[in-house]
Amino acid sequence: MRNELNETRLIDEYLFGQLNEEERRSFDAHLLCNEAFAEKVDRQRSTHRLIRLFARKIQRRRLEAIHRTLLTEPEFAHYIKNIFA
Repeated sequence: MRNELNETRLIDEYLFGQLNEEERRSFDAHLLCNEAFAEKVDRQRSTHRLIRLFARKIQRRRLEAIHRTLLTEPEFAHYIKNIFA
């Protein structure tokens, strides 16, 4: 289990560009030589992408709720209308 956590951390550091030049070269070589490892990196990259998409979706919902709330406030709605009038 510990090795898997270390490997996950190393892949994260690679994907986030946190490895130094020597570590990155070693990682790249390992990617080329080990197909199973390359698949793990691809899966982790996909996981990061899904997390970002999910976070954006949550943020969009929060912003839409704030927008609806603000536009139901008469003073704010009037202020916005005056800006664009």
